[in-house]
Amino acid sequence: MSHTRFGRARRLGALLAGLALAGSLAVGTTASTASPQRYLVVFSGTYALDGSYALGGDYALNHEYALSIVRAAGGTVSTDLSKQIGVMVVESASSQFHALLTSYALVEEVGADWAWLGIPSGGPGAGAAPETHADPLEPIQWDMEAIRTGQAHAIQAGRPEVQVGVLDSGITGSHVDFQKDGASNVDCALGHDSLAVLPPGVAVGTPDPCVDNQFHGTHVAGTIAARANGHGIVGVAPNVTLVPVKVCDATGYCYASAVVDGITYAADQRLEVINMSFFVDDDAFQESTEFKCSSDPTQRAFRRAVERALQYARSQGVVAIAALGNSDQDLAHPVDADGQPIDNECEVVPAESSGVIGTAALGNGTGKSSYSNYGAGATDVVAPGGDGTTGDCTTTILSTVPGNAYACIQGTSMASPHTAGVAALIVSQFGYLGADGDWTLAVTRVESLLQATAVDLGLPGYDECFGHGRIDALRAVQGTTRAASDPSVPACPEYTE
Repeated sequence: MSHTRFGRARRLGALLAGLALAGSLAVGTTASTASPQRYLVVFSGTYALDGSYALGGDYALNHEYALSIVRAAGGTVSTDLSKQIGVMVVESASSQFHALLTSYALVEEVGADWAWLGIPSGGPGAGAAPETHADPLEPIQWDMEAIRTGQAHAIQAGRPEVQVGVLDSGITGSHVDFQKDGASNVDCALGHDSLAVLPPGVAVGTPDPCVDNQFHGTHVAGTIAARANGHGIVGVAPNVTLVPVKVCDATGYCYASAVVDGITYAADQRLEVINMSFFVDDDAFQESTEFKCSSDPTQRAFRRAVERALQYARSQGVVAIAALGNSDQDLAHPVDADGQPIDNECEVVPAESSGVIGTAALGNGTGKSSYSNYGAGATDVVAPGGDGTTGDCTTTILSTVPGNAYACIQGTSMASPHTAGVAALIVSQFGYLGADGDWTLAVTRVESLLQATAVDLGLPGYDECFGHGRIDALRAVQGTTRAASDPSVPACPEYTE
């Protein structure tokens, strides 16, 4: 990835250069009237969540009305998420579709997503202490030592009832480090291919969520929950269940429609935690900007749709974790490539979206990673993400990759799954079995414990670089919220900028 973005280049070599996976692309400027174009349609009013629509709260009546105006404007619904979040993915070959649909009061936003030209589309303590194994690579996992996962596992190593959705490029579920007693902790049956909402030929790679389209999702998944099984490494929460939700293709694009579908799917399945080590893209083919601005109608539609999906997920008990990005940007005062200020109405999505725990990256004893985004109001917590050279496991993050292999890379993509793993430990330790048979803990409770048990770094209390502090697995499973700090971590250079 380039240093100035979460990730402009999507090629494997660029990804291995050590920065985080980026998003997809959405284009509204290249489709001709002869080729279908994909749109995200965001309806107005409360429309979803509680089943009440903008026109009087009659779901059946207003759903039919919504469908009728889409048809009247020349569109065909390919994915209907209206009941959950008031969003439809719509396809149309009409050059007038956008103008016609936005003329209806029921429609809040319409954004043109990418379509391929010329290709038409049709109880406390349970689950503690994994069995004692000598996983051979565990001694060099400096990241796990920094957040004290080994000590935490003596109390809680995660429960299989706790499901962590990895919204990414897929997970190679057959990897030996997800296997134990002949079974994988990657739930392939519950996995989901959100790339299926895209037209044929757009997304590159296999649709199977249990086959990684590249390596990124498997690396993230290993950090969260590689098993204590005598092979390789041990993840933060080795006994939880991983659910692959494929929103990113083999070239590293995480298309807006796919992301919205993936978050909504995670909400429908009531997954306890989701990890999002990416950002969604905008409206130019294989070009993307890190920030999504409300002043841009297409980007605004993407933001609204993602925000709706995240709100729905939160209402379903899903804790959302995301990577802040790798541009060394102060997200409270971002600048463009020329160093000129960007309006604060522009955000990194989903990391800065409401209700998401944004994670910045730390190096191995070096303080904030040089590439990591930060900023007051954006940084919630920090976690190990590495700050060194790809392949140097003493300074970057060691984890699983396809082919029963391991790799050491860095990025906020690598920091975020550490936070997701600790969140899963919290749910495992303090959650309970609900009346619906789902293991659960209030989202606000998880967020509170995650932040209150963090170890303060840098300036006393919350600050722009370290947020509430470095996550700590041991304090989290103990529920220890009394103040703690680590003065050995260097101060953040950005304090003086």
